[in-house]
This record gives sequence, C-alpha cells and structure tokens, in this order.
Amino acid sequence: MAFNVTYADTLHQHVVMWVDPSIGEVGDNERMKERFRRVTHPLYTFIDAASAVKFIEEQRDAGKAVFLITSGRLARELVPQVYDFPCVITIFIYCAKIKDYIDWATDYIEKVLMFDFDEELLIRLTNEIANYLEEEAKKYENNGNVKSASGLLDWAAWLYNDASTLEQTACRAILENIRKRRQKLNIDHQIAHPNQFNNQ
Repeated sequence: MAFNVTYADTLHQHVVMWVDPSIGEVGDNERMKERFRRVTHPLYTFIDAASAVKFIEEQRDAGKAVFLITSGRLARELVPQVYDFPCVITIFIYCAKIKDYIDWATDYIEKVLMFDFDEELLIRLTNEIANYLEEEAKKYENNGNVKSASGLLDWAAWLYNDASTLEQTACRAILENIRKRRQKLNIDHQIAHPNQFNNQ
C-alpha cells in the first residue's frame, strides 16, 4: 500500500516512548528499536522514570497523545505518576515475567497491557495506534477537514496492513516451531518404542 510518510508527519499528534535502561541507551537493542521505528515516527527512548515523566508532561502541554512502553521494573515507579494523564492513551509493560506484575497492575487495568514477547507487543502497539488514528480522523471529518481525515485513514490502513503482515509472519513462525516439535516427538517415540511400528 502506498503511504506518504512526509504527509503523515504533518498530521502527527501522538508520540511513542519506551522507558527501559536496556532500550534507552544508544547502541542497545538497535535491531529491535528499528523494527518499532517502522510504525512509530519516531521512537523516543528513556532510561529512567524522572526524564520520562518530564517528557510526558511536555507532550500533554503540547496537546499530543502518548503511547508508553516501559519495563516492568520502572513501571512500578512510572505508571502511578502518569496513569491519570488524559494524554496517556495506552501503557505497555514489557517484562520477562508477567505474573510478577499481575496483582499490582489490577489497579491500572483500563490502560495497562502486559507483554513478554516483543513481536506481540509490536503487533498490539501498531493496532492501538491505528485505532487512535481512526478516532482522530472522525474528528477531522466532523469538522469538514476531508484532507486531514483522509490522510489519517490512509495512515491507519497502512498500520493495520503492517500489523496483519506481522501477525501472519508470527503465525508462520509458531506453526513451523509446532511442526518441528511434533517431528521431534515422533522421532523420540519411535526410538523409545521401536516395535510399535513393526508390521504385525
């Protein structure tokens, strides 16, 4: 699908930020960050909660919407400070052990989503941004601004298409892993029970 990134930048009313020491430093996890930058235009990274809160306050004052990704460890400090900000649309917690944060996260359930796999996080982030752009397009449409509404809808469609491609790729990888596991199970079973497959 053709998509005019330059024009999309003129419609930019949201930001995506990632707060995590292992993400925020230049040179760390650059391959992962590049994959996320494909849909974020751009991706703002931070290594501590204090600088992240200041940035969110600046976006609030500028009338921007915020999609926030944070590590589990920093979430406990950061989320209580910014959860009630209307500009914070969705908070994504990316952590190794979701179960360690489930009880704590129940107080923030309306905005918080938790992930332990980066591909699933990227797919959901892409969809959430696309949903937001659709809602923004309605506002422009209601005000008679057809050009901006069309631009936002094109952007949303591009993101939905990208998310669909990511999901298909992820599903293919999962299916291939299942195939390999099934194949290994069959081989292991034949080794353990060789007589079971002999002709009677």
